[in-house]
Amino acid sequence: MLPTGFQNRPARNGTIPLLLPFILLGGLSGPLTPSAASGELIKRNAVLMGTNIELTASESDRARVDEGFDAALREISGIEDMMSEWKEGSPISRINREAGQEPVPVPDELYHVIEAAQKISELSGGAFDISWAAMRGVWKFSKGEEKVPTPDEIRAKRTSIDYRNIQLDDSKKTVFLKKKGMAIGLGGIAKGYAVDKAMEVLIRHGIANAIVKAGGDMRVQGTEEGQPWAIGIQDPRNREKLIARLPLSNISISTSGDYEHFFVKDGTLYHHIIDPKTGYPARGCRSVTILAPDTLTSDPLATAVFVLGPEKGMKLIESLPGIQAIIVDAQGKVRYSSGIEPKRSRESNP
Repeated sequence: MLPTGFQNRPARNGTIPLLLPFILLGGLSGPLTPSAASGELIKRNAVLMGTNIELTASESDRARVDEGFDAALREISGIEDMMSEWKEGSPISRINREAGQEPVPVPDELYHVIEAAQKISELSGGAFDISWAAMRGVWKFSKGEEKVPTPDEIRAKRTSIDYRNIQLDDSKKTVFLKKKGMAIGLGGIAKGYAVDKAMEVLIRHGIANAIVKAGGDMRVQGTEEGQPWAIGIQDPRNREKLIARLPLSNISISTSGDYEHFFVKDGTLYHHIIDPKTGYPARGCRSVTILAPDTLTSDPLATAVFVLGPEKGMKLIESLPGIQAIIVDAQGKVRYSSGIEPKRSRESNP
């Protein structure tokens, strides 16, 4: 029996439900929830990278698991220190301060993540773009501070968004933002990288059967009592419905949805997934779930497909070997990529 991953409650103005995750195994910050536990699961929660981190292991040696969990959380914390633009002394902060002035040498890990982000930007035609951070503060989604910017405000910042103006020097491992006013933010990819690295740490500690989850990103490794982890993917508007149930192992899953950070004004929902080309929230989808070999890939692809919309997004996914998607479009229609055969989809949780 799958647990219900989300609680419905009225949106801030009562127009649509907001989906909130329970504690693991209760679900992603997105419509993904692992199967119910059999009593052999060891769990740990922490808050890092601005989100809830949930670690789960199906193992018998608690001392070994606790040691692995400690090490995995240290790994995530180190990645946060390196990749957060909010931390004054981080390399990302320096890159942004030096925009339009000079290249900045960065650690190999950070260079690798920025390079991966650029590849997804090229693949998606700019639907995913880490230079979106130039828009930060123009839209406000915090409760009590909600703001819809004016067209002039959006136009003024939009000119600073273009992944092609991020210059990488592979020999020197430097990053240069070509224009003043540019900024990069890794919120759409760094958590995915952290999930991958945390799972690597758990595996090095001999923990073969585990889940690492950070917000809407999750790595599912090994099995639960010899069986694949049962992942229930929920309707983004109704916690009582599953749009798919998938037995999964050794795979990464990421979800982007319009219900994560949003407000409603004058009957219109405004959410935080901004189309870099327009400066406004993307309108084609309610949620996008990506399955990929690693979370460094699934995390940014979920955003890219959400921005592209259901038709262009699914076309992109079908062109990528080893990648699958489940898209809920703006009308609530569920679309599955050709490699997914959902079981008991569109039904209430048993």
